[in-house]
Amino acid sequence: MRRSTGRYKGCPKGIAGPCPLPTRCPSRRHRPLSTIHCRSREIPMSEHVHKRPHRLPPRYPVTIRRLEWLTPRVANLVLHGPELSGFEPADPGSHIKLILPPPGETDTPQPLRREGRRPVFAEGVTPPFLRTYTPLRYNADTLELEVEMLLHGDSPASNWLRSARPGHNIIAAGPRGGWVPPQDGDWYLVLADDTGIPAAVQVLQALPDRPVTALFEVVDEQERRSLPAVPDDLPCWLYREPEGLTAGVPLEQAVREAQLPAGRGYVWMALEAGAMRRIRRHLIEDRGLLSEQMVTRGYWKLGASDHPDGDYGTE
Repeated sequence: MRRSTGRYKGCPKGIAGPCPLPTRCPSRRHRPLSTIHCRSREIPMSEHVHKRPHRLPPRYPVTIRRLEWLTPRVANLVLHGPELSGFEPADPGSHIKLILPPPGETDTPQPLRREGRRPVFAEGVTPPFLRTYTPLRYNADTLELEVEMLLHGDSPASNWLRSARPGHNIIAAGPRGGWVPPQDGDWYLVLADDTGIPAAVQVLQALPDRPVTALFEVVDEQERRSLPAVPDDLPCWLYREPEGLTAGVPLEQAVREAQLPAGRGYVWMALEAGAMRRIRRHLIEDRGLLSEQMVTRGYWKLGASDHPDGDYGTE
């Protein structure tokens, strides 16, 4: 892989290597530059996409063993339970369901029975609610599963997270989905907002030995953090504050300004559904990419609560 050997004023730490944003440096709050450079990275990967039959995913009662706030808005939860001995890690970017207790409760209630796919609870018991997350790491020796959760407005999951403590009991179900990147790419572009960063980290760890660019959008500089097994100088961080930009706007602007390398590339993205669609449309209509070169995920939608899974923006 070719790398630039110079260092460029305005890039954090004077990072060397090509960056896709020729006119503005996101890490300097869009400070104008004639060119900016961020490092491209080469990391190993697997080969085939594995399709699993549609079935009710296995469920694992778990206890919060540790909870650590990584940033003002992101917490790392280490979940533990003996039944996690049956947990089978899936492909990069897969998801699990966390079944969380109703407001005011610390533990997720267990159903009396199931009628088909529908759980039936005892009379007077408020049913739990489900949210989707990335199973970031699994340790079969300690039976621990790590999940990162984000404070995302005044939502039920955010309110639960604010009061969550070690010893509280919930249920994890899954995993499902995921993507094993093709090995024939000449370059790779990985895009994520706050909600998609854990899955993006897994995708980055699975990429082949080719040029990689990662653009991560978060609220502000306080949300920038070190990521597991990803060099600190790989992601280019984009911020919505202090400019007060709408979610997805910094990523969309960055992609429109990007100088994509020659050759066949692949794009993986997980972010707000509307921005995902706009970026996808731009890459197809203005850059000539084919739909099979992209994996697009709308993890949430502005103005909507509990956006459904499976929003790929392909309609």
